[in-house]
Amino acid sequence: MTAIPNAASENVAVVPSASEILQQVADKLGLTPVEVERSLAEANITLKSPSAADRRLRVLRLRAQGVKHSGEPFAVEQAFSAGVWAIVHPDNSAGKTSLLEFLVWPLRGEPRDLPPDVRSWLRHLSLDVLVAGRPIRIAVDLDPEAHPSVTSRILAADTADELLATPDDAALRPLERASGIEETGRSIGGFFLDALRMGQTSLWQATGGADGEGAPQVHGWAAYFGACYLNPGGDDILLGDVNAVGLSARLLELFVDIPYSTVLTHLSSAGKREEKDLAQRKRRAEQDAAARVSDRDVWLSERNALSREIEELRDAARGDVTPALKAADAAAAVLRGNQAVLEAAEQAADDAKSIRVRAEQALLDARETWQARRVLGRLDPVCCPRCEEPFEQQRREQEREQAACTVCTRPLPAVHEETAEALLEGLTERLNEAKDAEIAANQNREAAADAVGTAVAEQQAALTALQNVLATSQNHERLREMELQAARLEGQLAATGAAPTSAPVPVSSQVVQAVYEVVRGVVDESAKRLFPAMNSQIVELATRFGVQNLDSVRLDRSGRVNAVKAGVRTSFKKLSRGDRLRMRIATVIALLRVSASRGMSTHPGLLLIDSVATEEVTETPARTLIAELQAIANEIPDLQVVFTTAQPELVDALPAVHLITRSGEHLF
Repeated sequence: MTAIPNAASENVAVVPSASEILQQVADKLGLTPVEVERSLAEANITLKSPSAADRRLRVLRLRAQGVKHSGEPFAVEQAFSAGVWAIVHPDNSAGKTSLLEFLVWPLRGEPRDLPPDVRSWLRHLSLDVLVAGRPIRIAVDLDPEAHPSVTSRILAADTADELLATPDDAALRPLERASGIEETGRSIGGFFLDALRMGQTSLWQATGGADGEGAPQVHGWAAYFGACYLNPGGDDILLGDVNAVGLSARLLELFVDIPYSTVLTHLSSAGKREEKDLAQRKRRAEQDAAARVSDRDVWLSERNALSREIEELRDAARGDVTPALKAADAAAAVLRGNQAVLEAAEQAADDAKSIRVRAEQALLDARETWQARRVLGRLDPVCCPRCEEPFEQQRREQEREQAACTVCTRPLPAVHEETAEALLEGLTERLNEAKDAEIAANQNREAAADAVGTAVAEQQAALTALQNVLATSQNHERLREMELQAARLEGQLAATGAAPTSAPVPVSSQVVQAVYEVVRGVVDESAKRLFPAMNSQIVELATRFGVQNLDSVRLDRSGRVNAVKAGVRTSFKKLSRGDRLRMRIATVIALLRVSASRGMSTHPGLLLIDSVATEEVTETPARTLIAELQAIANEIPDLQVVFTTAQPELVDALPAVHLITRSGEHLF
């Protein structure tokens, strides 16, 4: 846990560290601290433990140079110290506001009320200042003939004495350079935000954004500077010159240093942005659902009408093509039958051919055998047909006497010519029968082939007739188109049939909301402890500054004062112009006092007030206000107040060295 140091016991607010908040949210959502931190990073939010920031801002020296419209050059050099300073001249348009704006431009990044003619005279502004104890010079150069016409430089020195003793900017350490009015404002504003440890404030504007449904409005240093450069009495805003809802409250929280107040505004904007996105998604889903209901009714009606017409056309189409379909089926059946007969005939022809070939071979073999026996039987061999050795006489005699073959010595078979002739005659008859059978089989095959050819032609003719019937049908193309259209309608009905479900709340939104609730509790608790002290300080100071009959004030985190005067509740806008200015000064001084009591410097400690006595109707309240400012400056050594007045008699109690004035017609 972290605690604010050096605080009175009634103002002590013990606040959790960033890691403790992350762990608390992680336990609540069932996540890890790392996942919580990652979700915050996705929303561009960084949660850091609070620590005291030094935001002291002390003006040391102002230098200005330029050339008036008349061609007369002018130069201003004015040193400042802590305490109350008055820019005094009895005449209007003497340059009081301009001198104050010479301070404002380098501090704010752009002037607020610098008269246009004086602005055209300026050529150089240089402001030496201590920023959180750091010696800094901010230089602004203006050249109406150049483009861009404005350039700026931010330079640093090691000590305040070195800064004041070095008139040459080149001898200082450069930190940043910018060109152009807008870039100069961003450069100076960014430098002060970083140096004073202040981040930009993101406030939700309910009617902002391109769609008018809300958007974050980002405010930076120029808005914060309104707590230093106070509004005139006629303005309705408590603090700051930017009329944005919640900005005055944000300045109060920032400069009284309520822990986590900056991150709370970012969490609030991020949460409202998430709520807006979810609401828009839900609205779009509801609109889509309503449109789908209407569209589905139309599609369903069209689909039903198409279904009826398609069925009628299909019935008509079936009646048109039935004869052609039957003829095609019959032709196909005849073709299949003839093809089966042809296959059988081809097989029979092949079998007959095989039988004929075998009969021819058998007859040929018998004839060759018979002829060989007749020829070989008449042979009278004299030697072996293999080795050509001559046979012995004994073997030749044995063949004649015993009918034994001279070659192989086996008995010679008897040869009956009548039997052989009968066998040959039978084989010849069998061959003739096989030839007749083959001829018949070939004739059957040719007949079957002719029948198949005829059946193919008849089937082709039937198919052609069917295609012609389909092609010439009046309903065919229309039926196809309607079937496609019906299919599209079915797809649309199927795709939009389910009721839309509410989009789940993203984890990032849950994390932002959970962290916001925890941080808001911490901020509320701190405000409860710090604002009462602020309230009592404002009542005391405002009474000292001349606000009559002020019973109480009650600051709230919306930036409202909630004053009670003489028992009557009075809003800030209903206060007199003089009382508004006194209340502004009292509020800022109260911030300084409460911060000092806690050992902090959360407000820069610089007050710039233009025309401090303009709203006063008598001299006494104005004297009282200035005297009290001087007394408070003695209480708070770091306080620096610079104001303008056209009434020299009001500042006779101030030290002469704290009066910026001239006896001539103009101050410069």
